[in-house]
Amino acid sequence: MSHPDQRHSIAVAQMVDKQLPDDRTAVVAALLHDIGKISVRSGILLRVLAGFTQPLVSTQRRHRWTSKGGALSRLAALIEYPTAGATLLAEAGSEEFVVRWAAEHHLRPEEWTVDRVRARVLRRADSVVV
Repeated sequence: MSHPDQRHSIAVAQMVDKQLPDDRTAVVAALLHDIGKISVRSGILLRVLAGFTQPLVSTQRRHRWTSKGGALSRLAALIEYPTAGATLLAEAGSEEFVVRWAAEHHLRPEEWTVDRVRARVLRRADSVVV
């Protein structure tokens, strides 16, 4: 992960550890929630563009972009980094909660399939830490 992503993940994990001090799984989920970003070479411009574009672009369109290569392919991959991260974590044998949180951490709370207490703490920490 990039240095800024590492710092972010460590800060999120520290905040989660303060709120859930006996929950090592939640801390691991905090450390690894953005791991899918390692699969995409991206700078600040692409990240900002992905943030604005994600809610507006359908999954089908992102799949078309991926097949074409180039900048749109990288944009699509960055938008879908939670899925890539979950795949990496599952292949590495991570705990189910860690895998699912990586996949779901940008979803709306009503779409979460994970423990909501942990998820709320993780979401709050992720949104507060820059």
